[in-house]
Amino acid sequence: MQKFTVEFAKMNIEINCEYDYTRRFCRDYITDGNPDFSVKVKSSDIDEEIEASPYNPSRGYAECICAYREIAKQLPFYKSFVFHGVVISYNNNGYLFTAPSGTGKTTHIMLWKKYVEGMEIVNGDKPIITVDGDRVTAFATPYAGKEGFQNHSQTDVKAMCIIKRGTENRITKVKAGDCLSDIVKQIYIPPETEAVMNSLELLDNMLKNIDVYVLECDISEEAVRCSFEAMTGEKYVSKGEGNED
Repeated sequence: MQKFTVEFAKMNIEINCEYDYTRRFCRDYITDGNPDFSVKVKSSDIDEEIEASPYNPSRGYAECICAYREIAKQLPFYKSFVFHGVVISYNNNGYLFTAPSGTGKTTHIMLWKKYVEGMEIVNGDKPIITVDGDRVTAFATPYAGKEGFQNHSQTDVKAMCIIKRGTENRITKVKAGDCLSDIVKQIYIPPETEAVMNSLELLDNMLKNIDVYVLECDISEEAVRCSFEAMTGEKYVSKGEGNED
C-alpha cells in the first residue's frame, strides 16, 4: 500500500492505493501539504469496477477510477461536488457545458477551440465544482476525459449550457427548474444521506447564481456563434477575423 497527497480544488487529499497507476495519473497535482481528508480504495471496489466495465480495465486503472469516486463521496462536506461536463474559460469567465455522453459536447467545445480566440479548456470531463456563497468555481483535475483536456487552473462559472442535438442552431435561456432532471443526472451524488442533502443544497445554490441555457445545435461554426453570443453577451468574431486589415 502506498499513499500520497494531491491538491484538488484547493483541498489536500491523501490517497491510499495499492497500484502506482493513480500516482502517475495524478502526478501534476501531487503536493506536500497536510491532508484535509483521506481516501482508500478497497480491493472489492476494484473487482466491482472491473466487472461493471465493458472495457476490461487493468486493476490499476480501475483503482484510479474508484479513488476519484471515493473523493467525490467526501466533497459535499467541503462545499463541492464532481460534475460531468466540460468547463471552458473565456475573458475571465467560466462556462460549463453538459450533456449525456455521446451527445456532442466535446465536439462543440472543439469547435469553440477552433474558432474562438482566447478560449481555454479548464477540464474536459469531470471538474470539481465548489459553491461558496454566491461564487461558483470550477477546478481542473486530471480526470479530464480520454482527450485529457485540463490546464491545472480554475474559473468562476458564469453560465451552464445543456447541449442537445438539433438540425437548427438555437439557444434558449431557461429556468433551472425546467431542466433540473437533466442537470441532476450530471452530478455525482454520494449514497450517504447527509452527503445527498449537502449535494442537493449545493446544486440549488449553484443554479441560483449562474445562468442556464439549452442549446440545440449541429456541428458547425454557426453553432459556436449561437452559443457564444448568448452566453458571453459579446459579438462573435471568428479566430483570425479580428486581424484582417
